Amino acid sequence: MKILISKETNQLEFIDFWSKQYNYSNEYMYDDNIGKELTQERILKLFQWKNGTPLSALKLKSVKENYIADTTVFPEKPSMDFIRKELLKTGGAIWRIFWIHCHYPKQFPIYDQHVHRAMAHIQGWDDIEIPNYNKKKVDLYLTKYLNFYDEFKGLPHKKVDEALWSYGKFLTQDYTML
Repeated sequence: MKILISKETNQLEFIDFWSKQYNYSNEYMYDDNIGKELTQERILKLFQWKNGTPLSALKLKSVKENYIADTTVFPEKPSMDFIRKELLKTGGAIWRIFWIHCHYPKQFPIYDQHVHRAMAHIQGWDDIEIPNYNKKKVDLYLTKYLNFYDEFKGLPHKKVDEALWSYGKFLTQDYTML
């Protein structure tokens, strides 16, 4: 059993502590490919990184059909209507959000079950688990998570992502709160 000691802290201390807990395989796949021209090879590497393991045949097919073959022109400054429409296309909300992140890594953070859980726990929500429905995930991302993430302005984006992911993942473990 693990013990979590509740302590008031500032954002910088929180990010510093929890980002040091971050450990994700194949991190180079993200670092070497994000923020660069999205070639087929880079897209495959980024989605493999997001998946955490090599892509199954079904997921590889999805990446090829929904992302590599995507001919959408992504504007330099997208409207929220454009973003919402992109997020509601086929391919699943979490991967669609990641796809938007691949195009706008500094503007649209990664969102998944762990960062959702971190946000919900920090904000004191009763239910901290991400919903099952794609439309609800998209709505929460656009109306809650982006505002929450903005509270960390001025801190390195990648460190914020790592800290929230690590904290949210930690919350899945058996622990006692002091």
